[in-house]
Amino acid sequence: MLKAGKKFFEWQVAKARLIKEYQQKRITRCERCGGNFMLSFHHFNKRSSCKAEHTFEGTRLLCAVCHNICEYNKEENAQLLSVRKKRHLKKSK
Repeated sequence: MLKAGKKFFEWQVAKARLIKEYQQKRITRCERCGGNFMLSFHHFNKRSSCKAEHTFEGTRLLCAVCHNICEYNKEENAQLLSVRKKRHLKKSK
């Protein structure tokens, strides 16, 4: 039987914090399509990478379909990142 490692436990703590942060920012639907089925956090840099950030800036909330699209389509991923940056800049003004 496999044993959960340090990264797994770090992600569990970070995920709980991210859920609260997204809720405070009133982001409770997919940031790409607006759906709310099977939501999960997509990392700009994959979690397995040492560059992965478990932060609001390093993640986005996506439904399973959009998560899959962004995971395997670099252009879509880059486009969604730029849209989010523009949205974040508008809200901070």
